[in-house]
Amino acid sequence: MTLNHIALQNLRRRPGKTLFLILTFAFIVSTISALTILALVMKEDLQKSLTEYGANVVISPRSEHLNLSYGGLSVSGVEYEVKKLDADAVEMISQEMGPEVTIAPKVIGSAEAMGKTFMIIGVDFDQELKIKPWWKIEGRVAEDNQLVIGSQLAMNSNLKIGDILDLGKGKYPVVGIMEETGGAEDQGVFTTINTARSFTDITSEWSLIELNTQDTAQTVTQLTSVLRSANVTEVTQLVQGSKESLERFASFSSTISLAMGLIGALVIIVTLAGNVHDRARELGVLRAIGFRQRHILSLLGREVLITSLTGSLLGYIIGVFVPLVLGPLLGYSNFAFAPHVGLGSALIAGSLLVGVLAMIYPAWRILKLNLQDVLKFI
Repeated sequence: MTLNHIALQNLRRRPGKTLFLILTFAFIVSTISALTILALVMKEDLQKSLTEYGANVVISPRSEHLNLSYGGLSVSGVEYEVKKLDADAVEMISQEMGPEVTIAPKVIGSAEAMGKTFMIIGVDFDQELKIKPWWKIEGRVAEDNQLVIGSQLAMNSNLKIGDILDLGKGKYPVVGIMEETGGAEDQGVFTTINTARSFTDITSEWSLIELNTQDTAQTVTQLTSVLRSANVTEVTQLVQGSKESLERFASFSSTISLAMGLIGALVIIVTLAGNVHDRARELGVLRAIGFRQRHILSLLGREVLITSLTGSLLGYIIGVFVPLVLGPLLGYSNFAFAPHVGLGSALIAGSLLVGVLAMIYPAWRILKLNLQDVLKFI
């Protein structure tokens, strides 16, 4: 009979204590893994939301503003020394941030025609639709010398796809109408950047640059030092509440996981110490019939490894599936199963280590006794 068979037989002879240890490991591992997975998925969902909410960093020309007051009466301020965004700003941003950042530059101006003032917005439609996925265009996007107009402008001017819009400097076909967004886009006239430049005096510079990036704070810090003549602003209003809630939950889950780990380790240490002490008579018999100290340590180690491995595997499996149940209750209905192999491996390895360390000291106390002292327990 091998030591493995003896270890399994010993565990079967103590079903209550064995089950208690297995459930202790399972409860600790399942709690830690479930909380960690929930925090990870919520963080991924927030990062996805940053993309869906559109631009989260806006780069605009820097200007000086003077507030005026006469006799206690405040009047509109005056802007002076208004700077432009350099023509090479987009290239500089791309080199600094890399291809993972979506860059949407704009040329913004106005045109007077038919007694109206039209807001002209020149965009790169490919980049703009990446950064604003909620834009829905009936028809198609504009090419050079073509227009896409906002829904409110189309309604007020009685325009439809295929009509010609006279903007004073030329007549341009309407090839698309943007669905209502509830924003300034509903009154805008969108075209390509080259066409927009023909309406304005902006021949090479940019009016505004919008970015979509995952790490907004780092992006603002990097670009502020590069674009010294521009205002680099982080747009955080839409996701700030979710960000704060996620940080609080991550802190809570880390605290609970740490507390559970410490309490669980203490419970396991006390339980294993009691088990080894209660088995002093059995260990004395094994020593008397010829088992050496290393054999007994190996036997106890195998029992602990079997118990901790079984419990941690069970806990990991439970912890992976628990978020699928809790996710919808927390408002995250798109939870998908993911194995999280790295997390599971770390928790299982940690459980095995805790079990072995918890067994060593009480076993050492018994085995350091002389054989005559051990035989007293028989």
